[in-house]
Amino acid sequence: MPNLSKWLPTYQSFPQGWAPHPRKRMLMTPLLVFLGGIFAFAVPTLVAAFFQLMFFSPPVSNNWSPLTVSADAGRKVFVANGCIYCHSGYVRPQDVRQGVMYLYPRISLPGDFVTDDSSPNVFGTARIGPDLSQESGFHPDDWERAHFSDPRFVEPMSIMPRFIFLSDKQVDDLSTFLQLRAGKNGLVRYAGQLYAKQMQKVALGIDDPPTGFQAEKLTLKDVVNIETNGSNPPQGTVDGLNWPDPINLNIVDRSYWLADNPLPVTKDNLLRGRLIFRERCIGCHGDKGDAVSLAARYLQPTPIDFTKPSDASGGNDTAPGVLYYRVLRGIEGTAMENFGTRLRVDDIWRVVLFLKSIPSGGLDPSKVPTTDMYIQWKPPAALLQYIAKHPIDQSKNYQETAAPTDPWMLEARRFMAGLNDTDQLDLPGFGTVSLQATRDGIKAIYDQLLSQGWNDYFARGGTPSVPVTQKDIPPTVDADLR
Repeated sequence: MPNLSKWLPTYQSFPQGWAPHPRKRMLMTPLLVFLGGIFAFAVPTLVAAFFQLMFFSPPVSNNWSPLTVSADAGRKVFVANGCIYCHSGYVRPQDVRQGVMYLYPRISLPGDFVTDDSSPNVFGTARIGPDLSQESGFHPDDWERAHFSDPRFVEPMSIMPRFIFLSDKQVDDLSTFLQLRAGKNGLVRYAGQLYAKQMQKVALGIDDPPTGFQAEKLTLKDVVNIETNGSNPPQGTVDGLNWPDPINLNIVDRSYWLADNPLPVTKDNLLRGRLIFRERCIGCHGDKGDAVSLAARYLQPTPIDFTKPSDASGGNDTAPGVLYYRVLRGIEGTAMENFGTRLRVDDIWRVVLFLKSIPSGGLDPSKVPTTDMYIQWKPPAALLQYIAKHPIDQSKNYQETAAPTDPWMLEARRFMAGLNDTDQLDLPGFGTVSLQATRDGIKAIYDQLLSQGWNDYFARGGTPSVPVTQKDIPPTVDADLR
């Protein structure tokens, strides 16, 4: 600023009588900024983290169930191999479509994670892959082993790496952890899978699936032999149907037994169906649709062979509606998943349209599927005879009254969706097949799994000590999810 007093002798830079302006200086020194930043960071951290650790101690939730020795070992494998980097382990209230079609059957609660079964926690740092907190019981054990061998075996579009380097025991322990980690609700689903596998094994006359990675020793030729020679179903019929058709039929809601495809047979629909089949289904059913695949080495029962014209045109359990239901809801005890969570209804019907073209060469890469390849299904006489004795509209089914709340009966109805309350079959080598018998069988397996977990938890000194009364609290399965 120029010196104005030289030109204006009477000019003063400040009014007469006022003190000179003090020298300007920064009040917030670097030291103060540093200490203030530490304080601003420390207080929220103290309140949000350390206070929670010190004072927040929620009781164990009603859904909590302890891990068995095998599941606890599998949890260590899960953490050691970095599965937490891609898969979350809890369901937030804000998760999209929470509670719809099995995606997130139950919102996680603080009491689910207070025992040493959850320490260190496996909440996960990302959701690149699906949430696994509720994985229990949505796939059978043989599907899990095939998935860990190579995820592309069962999910052709998966980006997950292979875990073939694990030992047989490690992969079995890891699978057990996924099957038992969801608490009592998950135990109900897993017990349903185990019971369904037992029934499928007898009805189809098949062996137990291989454990660990033993199936890697098998070749595709072995798969053909398993498909051709491995089935030995019981002898005899049920109201005109040979085994295993009565089981295959009654795992499907009976309103679908004679349902036809609502979509027209057009070239566009067939092309769309083939695209989805190639994206989603060839891992298990094979690139020719003949059930010869690397995944099939692991799976019992093996996937369906779609190349047989007789099945496409007149199988007892191959109506368009039956195939649609299988894709929509999945089939317990088998590797068939429920694709209702990932595919639109119209796209599922397009896949069913395309399946009827496979025996005519619909999957031939040198051909484009055309309408003349489509094989129209017609109900065979044996099926009509069975339906005459078990009318589709017959029933005193639970939908007509108040929905049941018994979790094991809900699981039984999910598996044997075609049975009515009074239906009863006698499966040779297995016993009575009815809703009540299925419910009791599932509960027996559930009780065995739960008791084994409790025994193992206290044997290893699990903390905290959980009141025994918690064990007797029943699961709370949502009827809408069945």
